[in-house]
Amino acid sequence: MAEMHSDSTPTHHGHETQDVNIRVVALFALSMAVVLAGSLALMAWVFGIIHTTPAGHGPRGRAPIAATPLHPPAPRLQTSSTGELQEMRRAENAWLQSYGWVDRSIGMVRIPIDRAMQIVVEQGLPSWHEIPISATDTRDSKPEERR
Repeated sequence: MAEMHSDSTPTHHGHETQDVNIRVVALFALSMAVVLAGSLALMAWVFGIIHTTPAGHGPRGRAPIAATPLHPPAPRLQTSSTGELQEMRRAENAWLQSYGWVDRSIGMVRIPIDRAMQIVVEQGLPSWHEIPISATDTRDSKPEERR
């Protein structure tokens, strides 16, 4: 007796039983080509609008990024920190090793450090009573009360 296969039992062939519908593939490829061409045409039109100069504004200048300054505004980062440090120390040493006025109105001067150390060794430190009161001292107390 022959076996009977029912229609409800699927048969497995191991491969596709239908071919691809070439009409659908061709229409998809054509529609993609139309969308691509339309996108390119739209971009060319938009860039053409952007590139034109409004009437009365003269020829187009350079791009805005080209007009920006080459250096950022101050304060800037150090470009040569060792050189700048040496220059700062030179200036400070020149200031510390020279004579000059600190406050001319009260007669306060600055003197070189070596000379100041010699004076302290020769004369000693002044007592608090001998230190002159500066003109900028605005306290209400009298000099005798501060001693």
